[in-house]
Amino acid sequence: MDTLSSSDLDSPSKTPLFIGIAAVIIALIALGLGWVGFSRSNAFERKLAELEAGNQEAADLQATVSALGSRLDGMANSMSGLSGDVNDVLSNVGSDISKIKNDIRKVMIEAGTARRMVEELEKKGVRAAAPAPARTASGSDGKNATPAGPGGTYTIKSGDTLGKIAAAYKITLSQLQAANPGVDPRRLRIGQQIVIPGN
Repeated sequence: MDTLSSSDLDSPSKTPLFIGIAAVIIALIALGLGWVGFSRSNAFERKLAELEAGNQEAADLQATVSALGSRLDGMANSMSGLSGDVNDVLSNVGSDISKIKNDIRKVMIEAGTARRMVEELEKKGVRAAAPAPARTASGSDGKNATPAGPGGTYTIKSGDTLGKIAAAYKITLSQLQAANPGVDPRRLRIGQQIVIPGN
């Protein structure tokens, strides 16, 4: 086999061959680089698409967070208004309770004063005339036929209390209770007979 010398390579007949080989090599290198560039370009495009999708998801998430923030602001405003309403109601209830307590205190003072006046009049022997009350006492046959005057009996009806009966007969509650020592004023029975003391 012959060895090539530099003079052989410089010959004009072999130059086109070398140029062709160099062109093929350059073409193969260019093709390889193009393929690498194409692969990288595709990968870059995929990454770019992923980034765009992520960017869209971030924008959607930001819109959702913004909407939730608006709803929370609305709820906070509603709660603030509701809190004010509750405070107003509590303030009104407190003032109503204070007014009721004052009214009860006044009624109790007036009742105590009236009771003392009645007791003082009773000590002095002053008694009011006892007109025949609207209620009647029960006769022996069980019918309410005759008025129950002083010293009579009375049959308990629905809704009666010793206080109402004493007021109807113009006697004090203590007199009525003294005349009926075995009667429990909290356990009156319909049809039960009690004694009406005489003046």
